[in-house]
Amino acid sequence: MSKPIIMVVDDEKDFADDLTDLIKRTGKYEVLTSYSAKEALEQLRKNKVLWGMGGNKIHLIILDIKMPDMDGLQFLEKVRKDYDESIGVCMLTAWEDEEKWDKATSGFVVAYLTKPLDEDKLIKTLDDYFAGKEGKMVLDTFEEHINKRDELEKKKE
Repeated sequence: MSKPIIMVVDDEKDFADDLTDLIKRTGKYEVLTSYSAKEALEQLRKNKVLWGMGGNKIHLIILDIKMPDMDGLQFLEKVRKDYDESIGVCMLTAWEDEEKWDKATSGFVVAYLTKPLDEDKLIKTLDDYFAGKEGKMVLDTFEEHINKRDELEKKKE
C-alpha cells in the first residue's frame, strides 16, 4: 500500500527541507516540498487524479503564511476554490494574529501550528489527520480560534 502524500509549502528553503526530512523520518508519509505558492499549485496540478471522483494524490498540505508573490492565505483560498475541502491544510507559521486566524479557519484548516516548530505536535497532527480525525480537527481548530480571538480582544481592552 502506498504512503499518503504530504506537501510542505514554505519559502524558507532550509526550514522546508528540515521539515520534509522530519516527516520522512517517520517512515509513514511521502513528502513533496515546494518553496513558493506557485510551485505548490503546479505540484497540485501534476498530482490531480482524473479518474473516479477526482481529487488529488496530495492528501495534506503544511502551509506557511508569509511568502512572496502569493501568501499562504491566498494559496489556501485558491486550493479551496479549485479542490474544495478534499485536501487537508495545516498552517505552520510564525504569524498569529486575529486576521490570519480568521482567514485560515474560514478555509477549514485542520490545524494552526506556530513556529518555532513543536515537532511532536506536528507529528501528532499528521497521525491524527491520517487516522480519520480531520473533521474533529477542523472543529477543534475553529474552537481554538474563538478562544484566541477572545484572548486578543481582552488584550485590546
